[in-house]
Amino acid sequence: MSKLTDLLDKTQTASPGIGFAASRQSAAVSSIALIGRVTAAELADDADLADSPADALLVTIDASDSGAVGRVSDALGGRLWGARVGSASSLDIGVLKEAGCDFIVFDAEGTSAAVLNDGDLGKVIAVGFGEPEFDEEEAKAIRTLDVDCALLTPPDGLMPLTVQKLLRIQKMRSTVRKRTMLNVPSDTGKSELETLRNTGVAAVAVSLVDAGSEVRRIKEDIANLPRRRGQGGRGSSSPSVGFGGGSVIGDDEYDDE
Repeated sequence: MSKLTDLLDKTQTASPGIGFAASRQSAAVSSIALIGRVTAAELADDADLADSPADALLVTIDASDSGAVGRVSDALGGRLWGARVGSASSLDIGVLKEAGCDFIVFDAEGTSAAVLNDGDLGKVIAVGFGEPEFDEEEAKAIRTLDVDCALLTPPDGLMPLTVQKLLRIQKMRSTVRKRTMLNVPSDTGKSELETLRNTGVAAVAVSLVDAGSEVRRIKEDIANLPRRRGQGGRGSSSPSVGFGGGSVIGDDEYDDE
């Protein structure tokens, strides 16, 4: 099991605690994970990006370039990181794993199906639900694949976050039925983070270069999110937790997996 998968699962049960010990525990596990997006070239130009407060880094890289993979490995040391690849072969996966890569985010087109057989590497499929060729039947087919998460990118941007955009995100989540990572802009605020967290998004991914100091602000906003509705109050019930978590998609909807 990849460390990313474990992290995303823990976000679904994380909640603010009471007292010093509980506060330390809740700070260690956020209720929504923060993934920092960066390219291999950006990381080479600015070594400080490796020290981002994000929970994990997602590095866009040519997996076939073993030299670039090695430099990324050296820069990130013991950090949790993954590779954003357009496509990948079994050989590419071997190079990435040797370099300490924990997960990959890949496009379906061009990626070897044998990659899905790797049980140690976290597998995140990029879902472009704004693309006209991506229909509901294809989304349903993803349920049958051995992938851990789906990366969604709103085609017209996330902000402002309207109910209509939220409905589109939830439609894809309910169709794909996988843990969900969402690309978000650097100006995503605390209220939007709370809304996404409450609807079951397990992780948000933001560009480290575009966000700059906003990354730390986003991290602090996540740490200070209020409890999910239904946690900790009298007469409340615990939220349903499936691969995507949240109160919209319940455990019974994942039985076919």
